[in-house]
Amino acid sequence: MADEQRAAKRRYRIEFLIALLAYAVLLAVSGLIVNANQDAGWRYAVALAPMAPAAFMVVAWVRYYRRIDELQQRMALEALAFAFAGTALISFSYGFLDQAGLPRISWWWVWPIMAALWILGGWLARKRWL
Repeated sequence: MADEQRAAKRRYRIEFLIALLAYAVLLAVSGLIVNANQDAGWRYAVALAPMAPAAFMVVAWVRYYRRIDELQQRMALEALAFAFAGTALISFSYGFLDQAGLPRISWWWVWPIMAALWILGGWLARKRWL
């Protein structure tokens, strides 16, 4: 791996870690505040507060994507495409099963499914290209 690529990965990890730590802190604090103020109208805004640093995690990833070489970009795009399509298939399938009588599941499951497929897609892309 070239020095430029190592530097890009290092910078990405630092940016992502800072955003992740801010997310974790805001998640804990907002949870406490929302639970203590169940009747407050502003609790929805407080509940969404952790999404601000989550957006910075996305920004960190996009910056990293722009810094990596073309082959790594292609592999990353293939991994994301695999995750997107796989998540769409799984969510649509479960939507039909929900209509058939299976219990509703939380939206919280969408991201873990997409993340797992993203990891699998990255592994498949690396296997194909490297």
